[in-house]
Amino acid sequence: MDDPHTPLMSDTRNVVDEFKGRSVEDIRAALDQRRRPFGTLILNIDYDLNIATIVRTHNAFCGQEIFYIGRKRYNRRGCVGTYLYENLHHFPDLDTAKKEIPSDYTWVGIDNRPGSIPLPQFSWPEKPLLIFGHERGGLDFLPELPYHCDSILKIPQLGSVRSLNVSIAAGITMYDLATKKGWL
Repeated sequence: MDDPHTPLMSDTRNVVDEFKGRSVEDIRAALDQRRRPFGTLILNIDYDLNIATIVRTHNAFCGQEIFYIGRKRYNRRGCVGTYLYENLHHFPDLDTAKKEIPSDYTWVGIDNRPGSIPLPQFSWPEKPLLIFGHERGGLDFLPELPYHCDSILKIPQLGSVRSLNVSIAAGITMYDLATKKGWL
């Protein structure tokens, strides 16, 4: 009988060697043992491919759970299968999300709005919920969303563009969190 932890060369999934040949359930169980204390909240307004990329990034930094508000379906191509290993929760609106998301999260919005805190200067709380707005309207796409945030961060930029792509901002933010918390 084959050792279940021995990588199989025929496994074509986009997983690290440690997980080659293992079932989805085994991979989820292994990730659940090493998950970090943060969550991600995303707005899913129009099947945006960025949602899938954020799910993939969340998986890379092994957060606890992902919440999304808006349409239940999203374009999963950018996930490269990582959605199978994540704890995903859908809410139709912000009011439902506020009632259902565990209260021990500290809501941290990411948006380059006036008065936001530069990411390098921010000290992360114990259990942050990283909130990423819609690609076109940021956090203000749901006008009441910024008022639910305990802090709002911005990623300082040098060029001429007004903002970063939301999935790129998610990657930078999660890397900053993981680095400052000493998880990497």
